[in-house]
Amino acid sequence: MSAVPAFATSEALPESSTEVRGSESTGPVTDRFIISYRHMAGISSTDRAEAYESAAEELGADATVLFETGTGASVVTVDKELTEVESQALMASIAENPAVENIEPDILLTPAFLPPNDEYYESQWNLFDPVGGANVPSVWDTTRGKGQVVAVIDSGITNHSDLAGRILPGYDLMSDPDMARDGDGRDPGPRDEGDWSDGSACPARGSSWHGTHVAGTVAATANNGQGISGVAPEAKIVPVRVLGDCGGYLSDISDAIIWAAGGELPGIPVNANPAGVLNLSLGGVSTCSYAMQSAVDFANSRNSVVVVSAGNDGGPAANMVPANCQGVIAVGATGPDGQRAYYSNHGPEVDIMAPGGNMSLGDEAGILSTLNFGQTSPTLESYAFYQGTSMAAPHVAGAAALMLAVSPGMTPAQVEARLTETARELPNGCEPYCGPRLLDVTAAATDPLEAAPIPSIKGTATVGSTLTATPGTWAPAPVNLSYQWLRGTTPIKGATKSTYILTGADAGATISVEVTGTKPGYATTTKRSNPTSKVAKPKPPFTDVPANAQFFDEISWMASRGISTGWKEANGTRTYRPLQPVNRDAMAAFMYRLAGSPNYTPPKKSPFSDVTPSTQFYKEIAWLASEGISTGWVQANGSRTYRPLQPVNRDAMAAFMYRFADSPSYTAPGKSPFTDVARNNQFYKEIAWLASTGISTGWKEANGKAAFRPVTPIKRDAMAAFMYRFDARFGN
Repeated sequence: MSAVPAFATSEALPESSTEVRGSESTGPVTDRFIISYRHMAGISSTDRAEAYESAAEELGADATVLFETGTGASVVTVDKELTEVESQALMASIAENPAVENIEPDILLTPAFLPPNDEYYESQWNLFDPVGGANVPSVWDTTRGKGQVVAVIDSGITNHSDLAGRILPGYDLMSDPDMARDGDGRDPGPRDEGDWSDGSACPARGSSWHGTHVAGTVAATANNGQGISGVAPEAKIVPVRVLGDCGGYLSDISDAIIWAAGGELPGIPVNANPAGVLNLSLGGVSTCSYAMQSAVDFANSRNSVVVVSAGNDGGPAANMVPANCQGVIAVGATGPDGQRAYYSNHGPEVDIMAPGGNMSLGDEAGILSTLNFGQTSPTLESYAFYQGTSMAAPHVAGAAALMLAVSPGMTPAQVEARLTETARELPNGCEPYCGPRLLDVTAAATDPLEAAPIPSIKGTATVGSTLTATPGTWAPAPVNLSYQWLRGTTPIKGATKSTYILTGADAGATISVEVTGTKPGYATTTKRSNPTSKVAKPKPPFTDVPANAQFFDEISWMASRGISTGWKEANGTRTYRPLQPVNRDAMAAFMYRLAGSPNYTPPKKSPFSDVTPSTQFYKEIAWLASEGISTGWVQANGSRTYRPLQPVNRDAMAAFMYRFADSPSYTAPGKSPFTDVARNNQFYKEIAWLASTGISTGWKEANGKAAFRPVTPIKRDAMAAFMYRFDARFGN
């Protein structure tokens, strides 16, 4: 952002003296000054004139009043191009008048954006990217800003279909007809006439249509089948034109703040739609001026939130007005990586960071918004990527509109506090200091949950054991809770249930769980438990299953869950007999225990003719029948048999698992996942489902294809693997 500094700051004056304000750096000076008077309401026009006419005459110049500002100050111009020394002398002379309270140069402020390099690519990473985005879309289920008004104090507005229905009547407050390019001074038409320059007064450039770009970021229409979405797509925009060729005067901008907030300006109709949020994506190098601070104070007194850009000099925001004023929310810019953009100003004056783009990474790393194709005057509508703190500020302005839609009574101070409290840490920090954290729109615009406790973990940190997350009581109920288990600080893929079975990959690591609570109208909140101790490798529970055995983890899990206790040998040890086939009675016991050993009273009469109430595992077999998991075989006499001591084949195992999962809706594929399972196989659907869940992958044959071996009895080690995978996928 270019700036037009006015004059060197004078030494501090006693409290009873008139204050003279200006820039700390030397450079071009202005021929316009803002003079504020003591007891403005009562001072006569003669006394006002005496304050500046004699001072101008001493320099051989005539002074003319251009207009009075909303605070009652006079904007005065002289008909002579002043040197810096003459400018300081004039202000010092005027300041000696006892009627004058303050005098300052009417400096030019300019848009705080950097123009794009090349062509247009549709992308709005700034809204939704989890690293660099502002987390906007989630809030749209709660609010889209309906009923809120945002004043875009900028270069005006052009016609754009993506802003149709969003624009309210605004005003052109540019007092210089030449800069305004509309042939008159202040008028009701805020149309952007173009801020192009031929290079005679400021660097040559085409028109930026800056105000249209900013307005699109705030409130472009969503779900209309075209273009982009604004942060607050149902908010309204009041365009206030203050920027033209070479920028805009401080006096015009200060008056625009007053008018946008509902204040009165001499000879100007009152704004019929006072704005709850004011966006100023502009700035100049200067201390915060008296006129600007007075205008911001007025807006705050009207409960209007003032959002400003921090500036694009890559230096201290303390040097940039209005970012260095009190009562504003100064916004720095980040790129898609969430880091401070190279151009963004920084320092304690920056209140929050927001996406502003970093097109050094490519055009698509800029902020896409509404624009116009015209090089000088407006022509056809368009879209383009821009970058700058100008682009960052409207994200915050849109967020403020969303917040006020949810909580209309919030004060500007409360809005700022909420924005900064809910912002998230920059993903990679930044050097030098660039302000607090990155804007999180959804968190800012939704209420916090009343209770979001730190979760705890139950269970033993040993491979094969099951850990259970205890989330605590979240409020206000009901709150939807989701889970993510972490190994160290890394999320474990697929571990998103309230329980987690520790595997060999966890050995030596700590485990924690994150619980995320979501509720419409409330901020999504995530809490992480304290980590467990380092996960230990278990002592082999069975003497015939060493730690290096295939399916050791799964068999250990079976033992830790009490699903299998194995056999107690004469020497007191236990064996699992991993290569022994699983009989149907043991299968019933395994499934009953996997289900958590539910409370069940078996019938006095057995459902199967070959199973009596005294049969081992009678309760479990009867439960299996009651759940419809096994129907047995119908005999010639109409009775049913279970065949408890018959080994379970792999195809029947698939059917058991499918029914145990409550026979989920599933359409088997036209092509079998296994070469030895035809589509007309009795349990084709169940076997294909088992493959689709990853519970069984079969065997890879020499030809590279997979076989299931459906009529092969399932062995106890493979049974452990099936149950482990089933529980990991379908368990609680």
